[in-house]
Amino acid sequence: MIEKCCRKSTKQSSGAYSLQSAVSVCNTRFRTSCLWLGMPEPAGDGPGLALVITSVFKMATRVRRSAAATVVAASLLGGCAVNDTGAAEVWDPIETPNRFIFAINRAVDVMAIRPMAVTYRDWVPEPAQKSVRNLLDNLGEPVTAINEVFQGDPSRAATTMARFLVNSTIGLAGLFDVATMLGMERTKTDAGQTIGIWAGKGVEPENGGFYLVLPLAGPSNARDATGLMIDYAIDPFQILPIAFNWDWWYYSLPRYGLNVIDYRSRTMFALDDLEKNSVDYYAALRSAYTQNRADLIRAKRDKTDTKGELERRDNLALVR
Repeated sequence: MIEKCCRKSTKQSSGAYSLQSAVSVCNTRFRTSCLWLGMPEPAGDGPGLALVITSVFKMATRVRRSAAATVVAASLLGGCAVNDTGAAEVWDPIETPNRFIFAINRAVDVMAIRPMAVTYRDWVPEPAQKSVRNLLDNLGEPVTAINEVFQGDPSRAATTMARFLVNSTIGLAGLFDVATMLGMERTKTDAGQTIGIWAGKGVEPENGGFYLVLPLAGPSNARDATGLMIDYAIDPFQILPIAFNWDWWYYSLPRYGLNVIDYRSRTMFALDDLEKNSVDYYAALRSAYTQNRADLIRAKRDKTDTKGELERRDNLALVR
């Protein structure tokens, strides 16, 4: 009897020691995150762990509001280990300069981009916003078609070009999405995805090279930054102004500005939720971006749609 009690006491002591060690590690990481964010360091062990647990539960409640936030939550819950695809933590060898550019981007966003996006969202009528979105999407169709050819899907590329011709004529330069009404569904792809598709089965989609934060453009990586330059080089609407010596300020700048404001207005709630519910906004956004791009590339590789792939991952998480 005494021996059994001693064993029980030893197990409890061991469990208590393990719990104490886990609490100590969590609080250490929490204090480090506080220093990154400029927050005051919490005193003692209890409050830091309590705040971490509270943040996790708040995040789990809020992320249901948007699909983008759901992707972020899945990335965060994966922690620093390995996700269900077997891909390791995001490679960020130049984190310090990345965080510096990230801070500049956030300052520009707070002072200029977000206020303009809020005004655009609240004051521009929804039909007008939809027409602007249709116009911008239509201008991107040729690049999508070229990438679909290089992805080995010429039939899809033909549909994309048919959409472009229909919307550019009947749809009044793309202001109205007539092609979708006629049954030609829109797809969106880019050179970054093309590189990821042809990288080979041995390369996980999460492995896009080292992580990058581009000035004003935001999260990226070596693969997607290369793809961005390729897309710019093959875009007919970027080539024409150069060929005809048109002033860049009259075409490219308005197009880029409208893209930024429109995209920011549509992602405002998701990004706000992510920022409020993450201890380290930079790391959370990095994980969300990497996972989202990986899902797009994996869906192309497997010839499945992104929604079906995300549902598969959710079901797998529930089973586990």
